[in-house]
Amino acid sequence: MRFKNNDLVPQIFMMVAGVILVGLILYYIMNAIKSSTNLADVVISNSQETATYYAEYDISKYDGEEVRGQEVVNFIKKQLGDYLPTEAAPIYVEVVSKTLDSTYSRIYTNNEHLEDIKNFSKAQHYIKPTAVFLGRVIRNENKVIIGVRFTQK
Repeated sequence: MRFKNNDLVPQIFMMVAGVILVGLILYYIMNAIKSSTNLADVVISNSQETATYYAEYDISKYDGEEVRGQEVVNFIKKQLGDYLPTEAAPIYVEVVSKTLDSTYSRIYTNNEHLEDIKNFSKAQHYIKPTAVFLGRVIRNENKVIIGVRFTQK
């Protein structure tokens, strides 16, 4: 079979146009994949932040809040009640309480003085159930919660 030379030009033109179209399609697909990857990274990062927020909510809800002494006692029991006097919890609870003649600052790291918290004859550890406390969450430089401070108003 014989071809004419003038049939060759349209075929070359069609092949060049085909290569350009394939290149554009590949470029579009690569951009879509790259933007999807960036979007997925943002979604994963936000999901991790949200999960961290929910995991810390039981503690962080006291930051800047006024609570009664009974809530402080319940918080100490919940967070530190399972730790023996020889162990240390991952967080500490500092309570600054006031009596008529003095101010006591006590740091709790385990369940060692849980019975003394309700015993008003032990003024150093006693937390008055009706007193109002201002909570403050203490974080380290990595934004990890290391303690909670309750200061009596």
